[in-house]
Parts: sequence; C-alpha cells; structure tokens
Amino acid sequence: MVEFGEQLRRVREEKGMTQQSLAEQLYVTRQAVSRWECGDRYPDLLTTKKISQILEVSLDDLLSGKEMEKVVERNPVIEKKSVNNIMIALYAFVVISLFITIVDIIIRFPLQSEMIDYNDIQAIVINVLALLIQIVFFAYGFVNAIRGMLSPKRMGAVIVAFFAATCITGNMVINSNVQIVLWWIVLIIPNIVGAVATFAYFVSGKKSKIYSMIIYLAAIWGMFRIIYSNYNLIVHTNQYLSMNSTVRLVLEIAIHCLVIYQTYVLWIKRQNAIDIS
Repeated sequence: MVEFGEQLRRVREEKGMTQQSLAEQLYVTRQAVSRWECGDRYPDLLTTKKISQILEVSLDDLLSGKEMEKVVERNPVIEKKSVNNIMIALYAFVVISLFITIVDIIIRFPLQSEMIDYNDIQAIVINVLALLIQIVFFAYGFVNAIRGMLSPKRMGAVIVAFFAATCITGNMVINSNVQIVLWWIVLIIPNIVGAVATFAYFVSGKKSKIYSMIIYLAAIWGMFRIIYSNYNLIVHTNQYLSMNSTVRLVLEIAIHCLVIYQTYVLWIKRQNAIDIS
C-alpha cells in the first residue's frame, strides 16, 4: 500500500504544485509539507481534509484507515497553538514551583533537625523523591511541548508519573490501622487506578471509553481531595492558607484539569479518525 507521504507527493506533482504553493494554501511552512512527504510527520485530520480538497483527491486515496490512526498516535495531542502555549506555561510553572518547594525543604531541614525524628525524616525523603519524579517528567513534557512532539505516548508518560508520584505524597499523620485503610482508599488506590488507566489509554493506545472515564474520575477525585483537605486545614487550625499553599492548591487543580482536557482531546481525535476512515 502506498504511504501517505509518497501519495501526497505524487498527487501534488500531478497537479503541478510545488511544496511552497501547497504550504501557502494550507497556511503552513514548506518544511512542514516536506516532513509530511518524507514520512517524518503527519498533518492533523482537519489539515488532511483541506489537502484532499485542494488537490481534488479523496481522503481514501490519500490516507488509509491505519494511517489515520497514525495521525492521531504520532502527532501531538494538543495541536491548537494557543492551548499548547498555555500547557507549556503550566508545565514550566509546575517545574519551577516544585523545584522551589524542594529548595525550601532543604533550607528548613537544618533549622528543624532537633524536632524531627526518624519517621519525619523518612516522610521528607519520600516527599522529595516524589517531587523529583514530577520535576523530571514535567520537564520532559515541557521540552516535547515546545518541540511540538508531545504525542499520546509521551503525554501519557507525564500523566502516569504525576499519578504515581501523588501516591507517595501527602502530609497525613497515620497512627492507626483505620487511618492506613483510609489513606489507601483516599489517596493510593485512586492514583494507582488513574496511572494504570492512563498507561493503557495514552501509552498502549487502548481505545475503550472505560479507560478515559477512569482517568476523568481519578482527576476529579484528586481535585475534590485537594480542596477538601485544604478546607479541613483551614477549619481545624483557624488559619488561612499561606501564599505558597494557595499557589500549590491552584497549581494542583490546574494539573488535574489539564489531565481531563488532554484525555478528552485524545478521545475526540480518535473518534474523528474512526469516523473519517
């Protein structure tokens, strides 16, 4: 079967069009058309429709059903430039905020060393490890978003790391078996399930709607848990949140909202690919 890039080049040349003239009609760069014809990248589905109209050829002649799936799985999940810029800014802010948090923990540790026991040290180490994991993967997402290469698999790696790292964060004091059970129900299980569903849906390419629904529920539960825990903190301590805590609260809610949006966009793109094919 003729590959999309080869078919695109053949039809374009038959129409007597150059890469530059086609690029101008699509409002993209000539290099973008060149990458499509070399097979390095695929245009998104809307652009593919425009190509078929400009070259007066059917989508079936340009793109097979399997290649339509490749368009979705190899292209960035977020292709709208304005939304991608917001995502880049959020990723950058997450990395900077988490890095500042780690620096703050390291600076304050010597000042509190006399009041900290072994369990406290263990909790601090675990939290710093979780923060480092998130920094590495959000930085990975940041770089790939800038390069326009945040495909479903790469985006899935970031979200899986976020859910997994959240499993080992938190400041709940556990003094009984009941609290351990609650800790698993409230924090561990929802995030593990979210991570597994994300791996299946984004990384492995499973298209069942059940996976996207689980990701939605895990993210919504995460937002509810964060808001409720901060509300309890205010009620029981009669203190308002500090600036750092407020920023962290908004940031974590924004991340969960981004997870929901990314999952929804991928679902729509996969459905469009199925409808077109």
